[in-house]
Amino acid sequence: MVNSSKASAKQALLFFLPITQLIILWVVSRLLPYDLSSIIWVVALLFLGMAHGAMDIVIIKKNAANRNCFDTWKTVGWYLSLMVAAWIGLMLAPVLTVLSFLILTAIHFGEADRTSFSDFFEKSPEFPKSWAWTRGSLVVALPCYFHPRESWGPFGSITATPGGESLDVILKTFSLSLLGLSSLLAAISFFKCPKQIFSYGFLFFVLESIVAVFWFLSTPPLLAIGGYFLCMHSTRHMQKLMSQFYSTKESSIFFKQVKMHIDSLAFGLPAILFVVAWALFLDSGFLIQKIAYTSIGFYLISTLPHHILVSRMLKEIGVRNQA
Repeated sequence: MVNSSKASAKQALLFFLPITQLIILWVVSRLLPYDLSSIIWVVALLFLGMAHGAMDIVIIKKNAANRNCFDTWKTVGWYLSLMVAAWIGLMLAPVLTVLSFLILTAIHFGEADRTSFSDFFEKSPEFPKSWAWTRGSLVVALPCYFHPRESWGPFGSITATPGGESLDVILKTFSLSLLGLSSLLAAISFFKCPKQIFSYGFLFFVLESIVAVFWFLSTPPLLAIGGYFLCMHSTRHMQKLMSQFYSTKESSIFFKQVKMHIDSLAFGLPAILFVVAWALFLDSGFLIQKIAYTSIGFYLISTLPHHILVSRMLKEIGVRNQA
């Protein structure tokens, strides 16, 4: 009985940890006299944020465990090739590439939240992907619509493409279109899923979404996106990997986090060095701001292979669970 209570308490802690971190960050950002917008991205670069993507090397190794070394390096090869292709696209067609990245971010963030809720509310029916996409669209659309100039700032800096009124219109139109389309798909699914609507999982999903909307409406755009990425998305991704690849017998969550960061160094350390080196080539801004901007650029070029890899991992997990 005691062990069961401890397990329940631990699950509750893990579930509420992301949103609690976000609320604490909101309070801290109101108390401190300076802007945390750039600092939060540097923190994400060193803790959880970069590691959340650098853990892809662990996913690659685990997925290739029953094959050979050639398969592992082949996966690494297409992963890096997609990153190079995204970087070329960013340099040649920055606006189109950034908009594509924002769409993928909405899908990736939304599906990550959906997976997390499915894990914690196993007895509740899984809700449709379109509901998750709407949540992800809010993350992208709110900053771009209400603060288009500031939202474009990092991308404009790393591509030497300054913002302006025409770009503001593009971002606002894009935001409304993305949110409108995802909301339409969610509304269609809404009437087809009565069981999901009245589930505990969906109730908490809605409540958390309300907190997220308040966060984005009351916080500067770069801090809003960076804080959500660090506190919510990266934390949940690491929780998923923790449960998937690390022993459940190990009771120390801190020890698991340390081990995950160490395991991610094969991808993470070169990525950090690349981000810092890229920052040195930017013309304007102070160093922390430059690193923040280039870290955002790095996430842009790595999100597509990361999303594909994670989707494959979740599909393999689903097949194993069904078997």
